Amino acid sequence: MEDYIVSARKYRPVTFDSVVGQKALTTTLKNAISSGKLANTYLFCGPRGVGKTTCARIFAKTINCTNRGADGEACGECESCKSFNEELRSYNVFELDAASNNSVDDIRNLTEQVRIPPMNGKYKVYIIDEVHMLSQAAFNAFLKTLEEPPKYAIFILATTEKHKIIPTILSRCQIYDFGRISNKDIIEHLQSVAQKEGVTAEKEALAVIAEKSDGGMRDALSIFDQVVSFTGGQVTYQKTIENLNVIDYDYYFRFTDMFLEKRIPESMVLLNDILSKGFDGSHLISGLMLHLRNLLVSRDACTLPLLEVSDEMRERYKAQAAKCSPRFLYRALKICNDCDLNYRISKNKRLLVELTLIQAAQADEDDDSSGRKPKRLHPIFKTIAATTKAAPATAAPKATAKPVTAQTVQQPAPQPVRKNTVPTLNGSIFTSIYGGRTAGRPDQLHGRQTVQVIDQEQHPAKPLTLDALQNAWNEFAATLPRQDTPLKNRMINCHPTVKSDTEFTAMAGNAMMADEIRQAQERILSFIRERFSNPAITMEIEIDQSRNVEHLLTREEQYDKMKKENPALIELESVFGLELR
Repeated sequence: MEDYIVSARKYRPVTFDSVVGQKALTTTLKNAISSGKLANTYLFCGPRGVGKTTCARIFAKTINCTNRGADGEACGECESCKSFNEELRSYNVFELDAASNNSVDDIRNLTEQVRIPPMNGKYKVYIIDEVHMLSQAAFNAFLKTLEEPPKYAIFILATTEKHKIIPTILSRCQIYDFGRISNKDIIEHLQSVAQKEGVTAEKEALAVIAEKSDGGMRDALSIFDQVVSFTGGQVTYQKTIENLNVIDYDYYFRFTDMFLEKRIPESMVLLNDILSKGFDGSHLISGLMLHLRNLLVSRDACTLPLLEVSDEMRERYKAQAAKCSPRFLYRALKICNDCDLNYRISKNKRLLVELTLIQAAQADEDDDSSGRKPKRLHPIFKTIAATTKAAPATAAPKATAKPVTAQTVQQPAPQPVRKNTVPTLNGSIFTSIYGGRTAGRPDQLHGRQTVQVIDQEQHPAKPLTLDALQNAWNEFAATLPRQDTPLKNRMINCHPTVKSDTEFTAMAGNAMMADEIRQAQERILSFIRERFSNPAITMEIEIDQSRNVEHLLTREEQYDKMKKENPALIELESVFGLELR
């Protein structure tokens, strides 16, 4: 039985032209070899499986070839090429895995070998893979050799994490950045491999493998071998997604049709079908985001090349994209992206995904039935602010904007300024808007205090009872942040009492407690008004005299008090001539 070789090794490129997806870099290296302009140190960096080490080996083989062709490729027939192909006989190429040989001693052994000139050929090439794994001391020991190497020595450093290499090393290298291989190039290469192996493969299945490989050819060939073993040489789309545990593209097309037709119940059922097959909700959201992105780029001919799918799938995307408005795609993408960001921290992940599907189905709706934007109070506030610029601070502004209701409501007469009325909007007193009353809120927005409009019909005022007031008082204290702990303690020890339907008094234990409560009076009052839906509620702060403790006595006052309570001390003082010191 013939020994099996995985595709990633069997079809590893041996010439520059056979390297997939790195045309610019391989052309540059061939030109450098042809012109004889070779640097002493090269750094090949990029993601895994894109050809860094492969190009380093081809480069090492080509520069020592004695019979290079006109295209700059190694002949493969000379003694140097044969010895390189047999690996063990090549004395001019040395490979070091820095992941397991990263100490100072390993680098010193390498520098000792550098002193020995090549036995045959013109150059000695040292390939150091995963060079970022070298220790700091090893890097320092390597610096001098890189700075002044022998003319016959060429170093090729390969890494996936260029940012971990010290700047003094980077400054001595010619840097080549290898990019991820496009899905189109991966699909074409897999088709070539499948043809050589006698494997029947659908293009849609190879597209799934290419997407799963994330731009790495080695990963793509490994996945290809896995799928071939699973399918027995008949690589179909359905068997591929089944083996790789990938959600079928058809689900995303069906979800999008449901969003456009507002079929929310059916989307819930389809989600349950996906989850019952063992897929995670995050995989669905990630795939849905990619699908919406593909629909977006399918709408414009200039962005259509960004769609890396088969021709058949491209037509399907274009057909569905024609039914989607840009507004729907933008909003749906934003909704799915928010879900993706919050998925990990969500306690009920399925509910989060369901809410996302519901929101996506409403992504192309207007803000309300009348077509107006949701923030309808914004122009009202702008009108009020404009009309109060010239008005006195103590006068109520006249509302000039039309109300949001169908009928116009007469503006009430100006009201006198109450003691605890909250100033809003450029220092003016806002007492009434369209039949509703206002309550100042403690929120601050750009240095201005915002205003809450209370609709008396929808939110009738609640009676101000002692129990309800105490509950609201304690609730506000419980919601205070950590930095307001002193205020929280003061409120716990301060007991409110009801004076009337719209007045209550906070009884503080002492003057210090009263001052701290007074500083937070507007915040407390705003919270109480909101809880009782009554902006007319006022608050007063008084000191509870019954709770005042006796002030601290001096030593003389304590002694006088003791003598009054125990007259025998006076006789004892006179008999023995005692005095207080």
